[in-house]
Amino acid sequence: MNQLKITGGIRAGMANSTWPFATLKATKDKLVLKAFMIGKFSFSKEDIISIEPYYDIPIIGRGIKINHKVIQYKGKIIFWSFKNPTEIINDIMLLGFLDNTR
Repeated sequence: MNQLKITGGIRAGMANSTWPFATLKATKDKLVLKAFMIGKFSFSKEDIISIEPYYDIPIIGRGIKINHKVIQYKGKIIFWSFKNPTEIINDIMLLGFLDNTR
């Protein structure tokens, strides 16, 4: 697998874009979140502190929280998906993107 692409939703600060109006794309060098009406968040490996599972409401409120160092982006960025958050993180790790953050 060279690239990961998942449809979902994004919450960045107080802004929210629900499923299916957001995408997560990842390669070994870059992770990009795009959301209708919110914009684009692009991260290099060096920008990421950690990525962790995030749960709010069972089944529909689960995702991954991106802990990052990019000053221009809202502090709390969450990507929501129907896919298991641990599986998303594992898929990102398999690409080699998280090799320096854990």
